[in-house]
Amino acid sequence: LGWISSQVHGVKFQQSPPHIVKQGSGAKIECSHDDSSLIMMLWYQQRTAGSPLTLIAYGYENLPSYEDDFKREFTLTRNSPVNGALVISRAKQSHSAVYFCAASTQYSGYEAYFGPGTKLTVL
Repeated sequence: LGWISSQVHGVKFQQSPPHIVKQGSGAKIECSHDDSSLIMMLWYQQRTAGSPLTLIAYGYENLPSYEDDFKREFTLTRNSPVNGALVISRAKQSHSAVYFCAASTQYSGYEAYFGPGTKLTVL
């Protein structure tokens, strides 16, 4: 399968293509970008088109932090400052959404650059 790419202010992102998985199976959404100064990776969920983005998790390479509603069902993995993934061990229909990775130099108060998003459908 191919990747979905986007470029924002000179930062090039790639995210996994759309996923369709069965309920109870695992899902992994990968993200990479090309700016090693953006060491913070953030993941957001958008349940329906036009709805607000909800923060799932964020972190530096080895220090992920999770929002309370998501910490039991999602895992943030990082291979390097520019590569990471959002992992769902047991997908539920409520996980059907578009997932966006973003990158920044810090967690709060700094500009973040967003990837193109990956649509996950759980049947």
